[in-house]
Amino acid sequence: MKKVLSAAVILLSIVCTSFWGSANAASIDLGATPLVLAQVDTRGDLRDRVDTRSNDGVRRDDRNSNDYASRASRGVGKQGLTECSGDFAYCGASTCKPTGKKIKVDQDGGKTTKEYEEAVCTCPIITREMAVQQGVALHGLAAVNEGNMKGSCQPPSKGTIWSYAELKLPEWPQQSAGWKTLAPIGQECPVGSKTVNCWDYLCTIDPKPTANGVKTATCRCPINEGVFGHPAGGNEVYFTAAGGYFGQNGGDKLKQSDACKMFPVSGPIPQPNQ
Repeated sequence: MKKVLSAAVILLSIVCTSFWGSANAASIDLGATPLVLAQVDTRGDLRDRVDTRSNDGVRRDDRNSNDYASRASRGVGKQGLTECSGDFAYCGASTCKPTGKKIKVDQDGGKTTKEYEEAVCTCPIITREMAVQQGVALHGLAAVNEGNMKGSCQPPSKGTIWSYAELKLPEWPQQSAGWKTLAPIGQECPVGSKTVNCWDYLCTIDPKPTANGVKTATCRCPINEGVFGHPAGGNEVYFTAAGGYFGQNGGDKLKQSDACKMFPVSGPIPQPNQ
């Protein structure tokens, strides 16, 4: 069943008791707050479903899920999360293409690195103007010691931009709808899908906007990385908004589920053993 999401958190969200509490560029201290490896539907139904599933996995003491959550959570305390100001790329509804190259990913707060297969993704740039038009503040959530951010919200050079997670925007340009600004439609991709994590990665601003004027960026991101530099554990389903509007465009022969085979940007949801 299609889930229409009312806010833009498709790549990664950390569900916690008090998520936003300060102005731009303020560090968010999660402390011992549980890490929920899922994406958020702020209408509530999907959030409840994901939270229940994750908690159920803990209650069952599922070794694979718990091990993955443990590995991922090690990255939280090293830097916490940071709300970065300014425009950013948001890839939560994009599909990607493998490059055949490797990308080096920071993990455990930047203390170690790991190489992954690389994918290239085209992602819309979220601007303050876009947020103002929809009556919300611009929020870009980053973990600045993870991905390849190297500890700073500041892009390293002219023509570059970081990819973050966006938590407040009801609508943003959808790749599967020809870059029309629409509410995302989410889906779960099955265990074993090849997916991409584009949270906290460097992107190059594309020289020309799309035909309908949307600014985009080309982002290079790892395939089958989970959270904070660690591999996906192998027993996850993946939540994504990629492909949400496939089949709704004139002449479009693709269907929504086809995006699961197109290296979608997504977040892993650990599954309990059956």
